[in-house]
Amino acid sequence: MTNKEKVLNQVCDFFIASNDFNGIPIITLAKKTGIEYSETIDILKELTKEGLVSNQDTINPYIIGLGHYKTEYQLSTLEKAKENKTKKIDSVGEINIVFDSHLICVYPSEKHLQKTRDLSSYSQKPYSKKLALGEPQLKPFFFEIEVLDNYSKDPRYSFEFRDYSGQISCDYDENEQPLLKKEEDQIFLKTFGLGVDENSERVAVVYLRYLSGLTSEHQLYWKSKEIESGCQMLQEYYVNTIEGNWTSSYSIFSAFIAEHNLINEISKSFSKESLFNKTFEKGKRPKEFTFFFMPTLENYHKFISLLDKMLSDNINRKFFKDKIDLFELVEIESGLVERKNKGTLRLLEEWIRLNYNHPDVKLIDDIFKPIKKVRKERQSPAHKINNNLYDKTFNKKQIDFLKELYKSLKLLRMILHQHPESNDIEIPKWLIEGNIKVF
Repeated sequence: MTNKEKVLNQVCDFFIASNDFNGIPIITLAKKTGIEYSETIDILKELTKEGLVSNQDTINPYIIGLGHYKTEYQLSTLEKAKENKTKKIDSVGEINIVFDSHLICVYPSEKHLQKTRDLSSYSQKPYSKKLALGEPQLKPFFFEIEVLDNYSKDPRYSFEFRDYSGQISCDYDENEQPLLKKEEDQIFLKTFGLGVDENSERVAVVYLRYLSGLTSEHQLYWKSKEIESGCQMLQEYYVNTIEGNWTSSYSIFSAFIAEHNLINEISKSFSKESLFNKTFEKGKRPKEFTFFFMPTLENYHKFISLLDKMLSDNINRKFFKDKIDLFELVEIESGLVERKNKGTLRLLEEWIRLNYNHPDVKLIDDIFKPIKKVRKERQSPAHKINNNLYDKTFNKKQIDFLKELYKSLKLLRMILHQHPESNDIEIPKWLIEGNIKVF
């Protein structure tokens, strides 16, 4: 066997035997083949020109991250590697630590793997197969957004989603036993994000390395929902997961929750009772308070019901005690009247109109019209039997409602903040100047 064959075989064997489709460092390669370091590099340059190997010199060269470099760059990297020096650090006990000043890892090329690798064990794992053939681990794949619906509704999964990214895992009982008994269903998807297709419709995006960790059953399910072209991921997800940076964008769902919480904080500052009975801590908002993964009539009604519970049903009656009459007298028949509770939404509107004088009367109408509209929409299906429907127009209706209600909450917060006894509560800068988006 020639030295060239030794080097190529060792590169392939290391990649195939590794747990995470890893490359072999050049120094390790030279030691395993018994070939002098400089000669090993010269052989790798020949193999690179022939398209049989490739190399990575990224911050994490042990995986093929974003892709394979052009041949010219790889050859230049290998030439520089001849000058690579190792620095021995002082021993810690009996352990000697060696640091490579310029670590480079080598991989069999996709072309070579296609010709030589036995892929029979990957027949039911299409995404693991792609990694086995040397495709980049952080290559994004796109899917119909409905792929997430089953996981989000199944209580046996821990499904977390915020704004433009999320994760999925199997949930466990109090004895740390998985709620899903079939091992093939005990999946874990460390991260998924959002993208858009060529029609600007939402799609799900997952990096190849996380798809490859799914069981064969789930890989085949995701494969059935894959969109092969015309998609791109949201910039926010790319910046956050690839560049490792914070983004300045916030979803309208997050802004809605923030305004909701601020209203309670401000109202509590000048009253014994807060305006809402319940608010939602950061990171603990209702799971259903997001856009539809499946635009159905059932999901639409559930979302409208949730909005009404967060707003009208959530208004604290005690807030209005000693501020306004809580009851009204209603004539039930000639000469007889009944004392009835005023509805909480009516109480809030009366209290606002009584205490807040503004030349633009429409301003108060803008607060209450959307909230009343939600209440009416919630009551609409209450006494009907409706067949469930799939209709993408529910997506637009949902977002239109949310935009109107967000404006309502923002106006209400601004009015309450002007109360003469209100404490000087700081409004987060991102709510005032932030980039609030509908992802």
